[in-house]
Amino acid sequence: MVAMGHGYLLQPDSERVAPLQVSAFNTRVIELGANLAPAPDKTPDKTPILKPASADLKRPTPPVADAQTPTPAPTPAPMAAMSPVTATEAVALATAPTAPSPLVTASPVTAPEPHPAAMPAQKPVSEPVPVAVAVPVPAPVTVPVPAPQQLASIAQPPQPPPTPEPPVPSRPPRESALTPGTVAVPPPTRLLYRGESNKFPFRVSGELVWRQDGLGYDARLTMSAFVLSWVYTSRGELGAQGLLPLRYSEKQRSEVAAHFERDKGRISFSANTPAVPLLTGAQDFLSVMLQLASVIGGEPARYPVATAITVQVAGPRDAEVWLFTVERQETLRLPGGEQGTLKLVRHPRRQFDQEVAIWLAPAMNWLPVRLRITEHNGDYLDQKWESSQAPS
Repeated sequence: MVAMGHGYLLQPDSERVAPLQVSAFNTRVIELGANLAPAPDKTPDKTPILKPASADLKRPTPPVADAQTPTPAPTPAPMAAMSPVTATEAVALATAPTAPSPLVTASPVTAPEPHPAAMPAQKPVSEPVPVAVAVPVPAPVTVPVPAPQQLASIAQPPQPPPTPEPPVPSRPPRESALTPGTVAVPPPTRLLYRGESNKFPFRVSGELVWRQDGLGYDARLTMSAFVLSWVYTSRGELGAQGLLPLRYSEKQRSEVAAHFERDKGRISFSANTPAVPLLTGAQDFLSVMLQLASVIGGEPARYPVATAITVQVAGPRDAEVWLFTVERQETLRLPGGEQGTLKLVRHPRRQFDQEVAIWLAPAMNWLPVRLRITEHNGDYLDQKWESSQAPS
């Protein structure tokens, strides 16, 4: 009816039919189909246009699937009869608003369960009866586990044998320096030293006077700096083991001394400090340098580099065991000339111990040509040989 209304409005005025004059509401039923005659079309285009089916036709709603009954396949709906549409009606249909088609939601389809009668009958399976079987258990086997060293040797390829290292010189017995086999006591001499120290801003000089007659000895070391002087003396006997001190003293303003009482087997001190036992080969601060010269000079091959020498050394107030190490052979350029030397070092063992380094010169009967004493705070006194003279 809408299409016919639009087609009527689009007709020319001459062809329009005057509206019917009705006085009351009139209901008219128009049957679309073969009885509807096409309106005359004066347009040159005579191509028939298919007219869509009536909008009143509704799509059939598929029935809800039953869970027990299989859902049959949907049957396609019969197509409505299409009648040709004129060009005028086509334009009216194109411009008319189209109502949205209703959405049809598909219902879920559930697969039918098989009927119990359709399934083949299965024979019941009897459960197995457990049977006890005696299985012999093998005795435990003990597998030796290789040591980590063996595992390392297995994992790594065989290595070439290591190159043998040169043999380390054997150290003499602990008391070898105290009971030497051969002793060569240096002849009497007088050595002059040129000293230096960080404690004094001026020159320090030293003098060592050594005397011996084969039975006893007398040694005196004097150091002076400006108006200050220190005198160290050692007197004793000479025996098969070298020097045997009897008295050692130090003098600056006053004198203090240590006494070697061999008949009592002790060392006593004039400073009223406790006496200490006297050990074999004991020496004092001054005689120890001359004893080392006598012992090493008698058998130099017995004291190679890295040899350790222990000896008890007494001062004016106490005594302790010193450990000397033959450190190296060294050539020194001294004020008195160049000398080949053997360096021995006494390393400190306690906090306030001194480090004492002595250089013995074979060309000068192994007498000390350099003496360096270093305190625990870094202060040092270094004396270097300057000349030699005959003792007066």
